[in-house]
Amino acid sequence: MMSAMSLRAWFPAVLGFAAIALGPLLPGQDKPAPKDDDEILKLGRVDPYTGGEATAMAQAGVVAYGPFAWADHVTTADVDRVLGEKRFLWLETAHFRIGSSMPSIGWPEDNDARKQLQEEIKALRKKLPKVPERPKKLDPWLRLHLAAHRCEKGYAEYQQLVGVTDADFARNGSQPPHGAFLGLPGKFLLLQCQKKSDMARYVDRFCGAKEDTSTRHYHAQTFQMVHAMSAEGLEGFDESGLHGHMVYALWHNLLNGHNGFAYPLPAWLAEGVAHWHARKVKSVFLNVQIRDDEAVAQEQQVNWPAKVRARAQHEGAFFPFDVMAAWSNPEELGYHGHAQSWSRVDYLLQTDRAKLGALLKQLKAVPPDGTYEAQGGRIRAQAQKLVAELYGLDGPAFDRAWREWVTKTYPKK
Repeated sequence: MMSAMSLRAWFPAVLGFAAIALGPLLPGQDKPAPKDDDEILKLGRVDPYTGGEATAMAQAGVVAYGPFAWADHVTTADVDRVLGEKRFLWLETAHFRIGSSMPSIGWPEDNDARKQLQEEIKALRKKLPKVPERPKKLDPWLRLHLAAHRCEKGYAEYQQLVGVTDADFARNGSQPPHGAFLGLPGKFLLLQCQKKSDMARYVDRFCGAKEDTSTRHYHAQTFQMVHAMSAEGLEGFDESGLHGHMVYALWHNLLNGHNGFAYPLPAWLAEGVAHWHARKVKSVFLNVQIRDDEAVAQEQQVNWPAKVRARAQHEGAFFPFDVMAAWSNPEELGYHGHAQSWSRVDYLLQTDRAKLGALLKQLKAVPPDGTYEAQGGRIRAQAQKLVAELYGLDGPAFDRAWREWVTKTYPKK
């Protein structure tokens, strides 16, 4: 059995870093829900888009509505008793359990983000025909269904990338890597809170940590990855910003959870893959903290292709791969380290997507051996070796090929 681990890996967001807490559940005191006129309190418990009808639920990919088992031997009813009865909506899909207190929200103002959301609504309507073709707003139930749609889409993309299917994993395994959900025995979890106070109570009571913005946690008793976030904590994020942030966290959890959270993947690789998928969401919001010693004009912060190209052209202005390969903590990366990690993964994916999937699959198949930190060092060295074996690129060759590709591929501005 994998023992509870103590780890501080970092989860960057524009407001700061939030730690991933790994460890046993600590005791806490249930606190009453705040008295407010929360929109969800006024909703009925029946999903208006399926009516709770079995055929409609199956078509939508809904396995169940709450209450159901959550994590570490507690249920959604237990979580409700801590956060407040009927203040959260609960939905379960094939690979996820999701809780949400997100209220109605308008469409994003950015035209590209609006077009992307409209395409998502179009795809969602194939599963949920009761969703309006052009809803005036995204109501709580619709936002929950969008979250479920995005989670399952990401899960399918991850499986395709690393070349696995549900059939590759044992159906009744009780410990990783012998579980049904990428080797975990329990489904992945997403808790989307509108209020910082709700998230803080959840993280305190069920994760034994302090955080009210965004965090990822490994529930060590039932071996499940959760991403908990609060929209209020991610101040100023619109719908597309919250979407991109969720995708970024989702890919980190899939990468970490695959075959069990036994050791860290190389920082450049994990961050690069998570950013690559998050940046497909049209948004002006970053999942990066810019350090005080990094001067980046605000209007250009999201323009990673041009920023990377400007540095890749000049010796000494970019991070050599041999330096990046040794990064053990995302805290070391900074703005330019994150951007260049994204670009290195972009290059590898565009060069041969299957080989990057094979690299990830081989790294996640390495059995635990020794301490978390020591294993992380071995995995970093193994990743460097696999890049050379699969792509024929040692550090200097990777630098030359990547710089040439960046110059030809990315725009100057």
